[in-house]
Amino acid sequence: MTLDIKLYGMGRTRSARCQWTLDELELAYEYVDDRALLHSEELRRLHPQGKMPAILIDGQPLFESAPICEYLCDLIAEPMLIGAVGTYERAQHAQWTSFVLTELDAYLWSDLKHTRAYSEEHRSAEVTASNAKEIQRALDVLDKEFASRDFLIGERFSVTDIIVGWSINWAANTGHLAAFTQLSRYLARLQEREYCTIKPG
Repeated sequence: MTLDIKLYGMGRTRSARCQWTLDELELAYEYVDDRALLHSEELRRLHPQGKMPAILIDGQPLFESAPICEYLCDLIAEPMLIGAVGTYERAQHAQWTSFVLTELDAYLWSDLKHTRAYSEEHRSAEVTASNAKEIQRALDVLDKEFASRDFLIGERFSVTDIIVGWSINWAANTGHLAAFTQLSRYLARLQEREYCTIKPG
């Protein structure tokens, strides 16, 4: 299948999930990596807040990394990176994606804002302490899952690992993974893949 794809992203942000998915699916695409486009009129035509990642697929706009990745996988039959709609594997994908976005990503993002993004007067040590506890709780759940499996869905790599793995790597790069040996091994497995876009440090 030939698709006209233009992805807007920035460095190692969530757009890396989309890049990794596109590369695993062996899809050709144009990648626009330009921080200056944030909140621009060009981006607002794709994302109502002018944020990234955002994508054009045959002229149709889509934003948010998880649905972008899922839609791309639905468009391409091989390699199969996502369970078919209506299968238990697809429900598991939705389960783990939802868990990570709400129980891990949200707290990592809040932590970043209160340690780096916000001006000093808007930062809160109480918020960062609370975030750290929630991050540890989420990582503990995931660490226990990988005690008996290599990947999240079945016995094979899937787009679920791209979405979840990116978040776990974010946690690792912000110093939250020291106690979780299974997750460290999981990241090492992911980083062996040819198209992996998550890096330590």
